[in-house]
Amino acid sequence: MDYMFWVWLAVILVTAIIEFATMDITSIWFTIGAIVPFILAGTKSVSWVWQLILFILTSAILIIALRPVTKKWLLKGDNTKTNIESLIGRQYRLLTKTDFETTGSIKINDVVWSVVSENDQEIEANEIVEIVKIDGNKLIVKKVETTNK
Repeated sequence: MDYMFWVWLAVILVTAIIEFATMDITSIWFTIGAIVPFILAGTKSVSWVWQLILFILTSAILIIALRPVTKKWLLKGDNTKTNIESLIGRQYRLLTKTDFETTGSIKINDVVWSVVSENDQEIEANEIVEIVKIDGNKLIVKKVETTNK
């Protein structure tokens, strides 16, 4: 067998390992692009120069044509809130009073967070508040209006 057969096999394996390690949808196109010259090297019908040209062309076409579509398809519906963003909209009981001069606090999963009221309104301790946004390391809250029945 020609030595280029082993070179292309190594390219396929290395780029596949990189893709599985990073999952960035970048090196997979080189893996697929190396299959064509790998087959041609096994048949010994094409010189290494043409194998290299086919590898470059195939990989470039795949990257340009399919990567954007594939990335969009794979990330479709992946707009899940993560970490601190998932707190927005949730309601908690205020531990300490907050107003325009005082930073209050709430406890979320055994962690005490600093909070300030949305419009510098005064909110007493034990009131239910809703997190409306995050500003640095502080949660911005508003008082939840309760209806008496």
